[in-house]
Amino acid sequence: MPKVITIIPTIFLGFIFFYGLLNAIIPKMLWKTFESWKATKEPTNTYFMSRRIAGIITMLIVSGIFLFPYLMSKQ
Repeated sequence: MPKVITIIPTIFLGFIFFYGLLNAIIPKMLWKTFESWKATKEPTNTYFMSRRIAGIITMLIVSGIFLFPYLMSKQ
């Protein structure tokens, strides 16, 4: 299989992992950067906590996708 076909999904998943990491660490900054222009006031802390949880779940799913071939080859 050509290397380009395997590199592009890896880069895409890397960006998704990085966005999940940023959501887990600094959800307020991401909100201010991407969504504050649509709002009249800052959302509640529950919103930011749900963004953190979604970021952690996103990182776990992407990590699972990366590790799946390795784990299946160990059987």
